[in-house]
Amino acid sequence: MCGISGEDEYWERRREEREKPKAWDENEPVYEDGNLFLDEEIEEIEKERGYSMEELYEGDLLEIVEEQKGIVADSAEWNSNCECIEYRYRVA
Repeated sequence: MCGISGEDEYWERRREEREKPKAWDENEPVYEDGNLFLDEEIEEIEKERGYSMEELYEGDLLEIVEEQKGIVADSAEWNSNCECIEYRYRVA
């Protein structure tokens, strides 16, 4: 069987490129995750908003994170197992 000249070198370069760790792109935003535990505040928040924490929309959860932590989060979700708001925010 005839091989293509330089084929081994080509595939060796491809393998090295894939194994090389990717450089961090300065334009790529960096995100961190956080948890907001609302032990005593849950009842008050549910009474104020008129819904249980499970029924609140993401926008409501984002507002709560901003009020409690002073962080403008990109996403927020209620975790009923841990009884906390899991949020993700962009690091400056």
